[in-house]
Amino acid sequence: MRFLRRMRLAQVAVAAIGISSFGSAVADPEVKTVPDVLEVGALTSTFAEFQRTCDAAGRRLWGQSLCAPLLVVHPVTRVFVASTWPSGSGTGPWVGVFPSELTIANTALTWAGTTWVQLQAPLPDAPARRRALLAHEAFHRLRTTLGHPGREKDNAHLDGIEGRTLLQLEWRALAAALRATPPSVRTRAVEDALVFRRERRALFPEAAVAEGLLEEHEGLAEYTGVTLAVADARGRRALALENLDDAVKRSSFVRSFAYASGPAYGLLLDEAGPRAQGWRARALAGADLGTLLQDALRLGMPEPSPEREARYGGAALRETERERARLTQARAEALRKKLVEGPVLHLPLVRMRIQFNPGELIPLAEHGTVYPGARIVDAWGSLTATSDVLLSSDWKTATVNAPPSGPRDARWEGEGWVLELAPGWRANKGPRPGDLVLQAPEARSPAPQP
Repeated sequence: MRFLRRMRLAQVAVAAIGISSFGSAVADPEVKTVPDVLEVGALTSTFAEFQRTCDAAGRRLWGQSLCAPLLVVHPVTRVFVASTWPSGSGTGPWVGVFPSELTIANTALTWAGTTWVQLQAPLPDAPARRRALLAHEAFHRLRTTLGHPGREKDNAHLDGIEGRTLLQLEWRALAAALRATPPSVRTRAVEDALVFRRERRALFPEAAVAEGLLEEHEGLAEYTGVTLAVADARGRRALALENLDDAVKRSSFVRSFAYASGPAYGLLLDEAGPRAQGWRARALAGADLGTLLQDALRLGMPEPSPEREARYGGAALRETERERARLTQARAEALRKKLVEGPVLHLPLVRMRIQFNPGELIPLAEHGTVYPGARIVDAWGSLTATSDVLLSSDWKTATVNAPPSGPRDARWEGEGWVLELAPGWRANKGPRPGDLVLQAPEARSPAPQP
C-alpha cells in the first residue's frame, strides 16, 4: 500500500462499460465524466515500452511470451487506464471506473472476459523499477493462464529469533556473492549463504517446503522483473542488492522474504556456468533454488561455525533480534486477546480476494496470521480494515473484533473496519458469549407440489 503522490484533478470524459458480477460486459459503452487522476499519455507510453520487449524476453526466460493486457487502477478514485479494450470493443486506451466489488492490487485479474496484469497506481517513478513491476506481474499472469497460479504455506518460523537471524545471515552472504568479482570470493559467499539456509531448515522441518513454494511463486516473479528491468548484468545485480537492502527494513519477513531471495539466487544461477543451464525449468518444476546453485557450483556443504557467522555480524544481529522478539511478543499477546479470546466476528472465506501489504504480517501460532490493514472481497460483500484482521492458517476464516452494535442497512462498522454486506447475509451468535458468525442467506425451500 503505497503513499499516493499528488495528482491533478481535472475532468475527462471517458467510456465506461457496465460489468456484471460475473465479470462480463453487460452494456454498451457509456460516456461519463470521471476525475482524471491518472496520466493517460505516460501510461500509454509505459504500456508500449513493455509490449516491445515482453515477447522476446519472456521466451528467452520461460519459453512463453510475457505480453498481456495491462490495467492500472487508482486506489482511491478507482479510475483505471487499460492498454486495450476487452473483446476488441474499442480502440486506444480504455479509461473508466473500476467496479467496487473487485480488489485493487498488483496481481493477475480475470475481469470483463480478459485476464489482465492489474497494477495499483501510482507506478514507480524509477524506470527500472517500473519495468520490473510490470514484468513481475506479467509472470504471475502467465502462470495463471497456464493453470499454475501459485501455492503458499505458512512461514511463521520467519518471525522468530532463529528464523529471522539465519535468513538475514543468508541475505548478507548472498549480497557479498553478488558484489564479489573474484570467483573464489563469490564461491565462498555462496557457500556461506547455503550453510545458513540449511541450518534454518534443519531447525524448522516444514521450512523447506513452505519457503520453496513462496520462492517459486514470488521469488521467480521478482527475478523475472529484475532481469527484464535492465539490459546489463551489473544493473541487474544492483537491483537485486536493492531488494536485499529493502528486505531487512520490513517489519515482517513471513510473506515478503522471497522478493529478496529469488532475484539473488536467480542472478547467481544465471552466472554460474554451463552446469546451471536449464535451471529455470527445474525451478518451475519445484527444484530448490539453493540446491540448484549448490549443484551448479559443485559445492560441498560444511558445518555451521561461529567464524562463519562472525563474517556477517551474527552476534550483533542476534542481539537486535532478541530485542525485537520482546516487543513482538507483547504485540502478539495484545492481538491474541483482541482476536482470539474475543469477542469477535467471524467471516467465512468462500472465494476471497484480498489486498494487503506483504511486509507487515504478524503470525499468531496455530490461530493464523494477523494482517494490519487489508481489503477483502467475498460472497458476503467487502471488508475494509485499517486495523487488524486475523486470517486462519487454512484461509477459511477471517476474524475482526466484534462491533459495538448491529449493522445499519448494509453497512457495519467496528473498531478499525467497515463491512459492506451483500443482500441476505446476516450475523448469528457464535459459540461463545459476545461472538458473532456471518451466515449466508438461507436457501429457499422448494414450492410444495400439488
